[in-house]
Amino acid sequence: MTDNPSPTVPVTEQVNPATRTIDTAATLDQVRMMNEQDAGVASAVAACAPVIAEVVDRVADRLREGGRLFYIGAGTAGRLGVLDASEIPPTFGADPSLVTGIIAGGPTALTNAVENAEDDADAGAEDLRAA
Repeated sequence: MTDNPSPTVPVTEQVNPATRTIDTAATLDQVRMMNEQDAGVASAVAACAPVIAEVVDRVADRLREGGRLFYIGAGTAGRLGVLDASEIPPTFGADPSLVTGIIAGGPTALTNAVENAEDDADAGAEDLRAA
């Protein structure tokens, strides 16, 4: 990660100034830092609620028309997408092919870091074709 924000460095690769010292902070301070960051989630979602609702409506329309939903991600977000997709059939009684989780780096990346897999556009396209 970098301390120098720039247009070429994705925000996900930048250091969060609010948690810059989390690795050396006392445990209670670490917990407080995480809690402060978590507290911003609800307001961020609230600010995007109209867009989120529109996306949900469009996805639901496509699913009713026979379409499929793909969760595609890398790292922890990819793992959570695969996990959520795998919960759709037992939770909602849906066909397992309706929602598919794809993680950069393939099945190995579910339990082990596969560095830079998210940067391989060809592999991502192949994963989607295979699904």
